[in-house]
Amino acid sequence: MNTSANTYSPLSSTSSCEPEWLKQARQVLTLLTQTERAIHRDPDAAAAYLDRAIALLAAESHDELSQHRARGGLTRWQVKRIDEFIQQQLGQCIRTSELASLLGLSASHFSHAFKQTTGLTPLNYVAARRVEAAGQRMLCSAHSLSDIALSHGFCDQSHFCRVFRRETGLSPQTWRRLHTENSPPSP
Repeated sequence: MNTSANTYSPLSSTSSCEPEWLKQARQVLTLLTQTERAIHRDPDAAAAYLDRAIALLAAESHDELSQHRARGGLTRWQVKRIDEFIQQQLGQCIRTSELASLLGLSASHFSHAFKQTTGLTPLNYVAARRVEAAGQRMLCSAHSLSDIALSHGFCDQSHFCRVFRRETGLSPQTWRRLHTENSPPSP
């Protein structure tokens, strides 16, 4: 499982106006609850949930230290503009040069500032956003994984599965099964 995505947790459903520490606490609690549910029927999934919870906790202490680093990252309005663009273009090809031009920066300066701000490269950040959106779609529809992959900007189902596993530690099919089994039935 990739721990480079420590500062951003895909598939979170928390409000964007909550403090970051509260979001992380909710994510850790959710992961621990999922671990408890999966521990006996799917030990691999339980281990992935625990790894993710540990990574989130480690990222929190790393974030506190990195807040004292030198300046050079992006401002909140810049990150917000990038997020809005990514959300609108999720199903399309998104290039780092496009993101940089939104802010009037060179691609190399943007990449450096973006990674300093988010802890992720722009491409990994876009992939995490795609995985988050695809996960939400998997929960609320019965569409095939290949349809979901194509509608969220992945080349094919295989590419989707590789990126999804890298971001969550589980295959899309396993993740979908675990989350649909654990969700309450719709009225």
